[in-house]
Amino acid sequence: MRKQAKTKEEKFAEIVSNWILDLRFDLEFAGRYLAWSLPNVAYRRLLIILEAMKSERERKDETNRI
Repeated sequence: MRKQAKTKEEKFAEIVSNWILDLRFDLEFAGRYLAWSLPNVAYRRLLIILEAMKSERERKDETNRI
């Protein structure tokens, strides 16, 4: 079992995933709000997160096929 404290990145990812998994959370509204309110730098950083997710999922899928 892991004894180290979670990193701030792990804590953030856990919070985000919990919100996304909550079916009562309006993803479309959140997306519109973020698009309207976030500065361009934050928007680009969010895109980096999404690209990293996609890449990791594809890598995971390739590993499972073998």
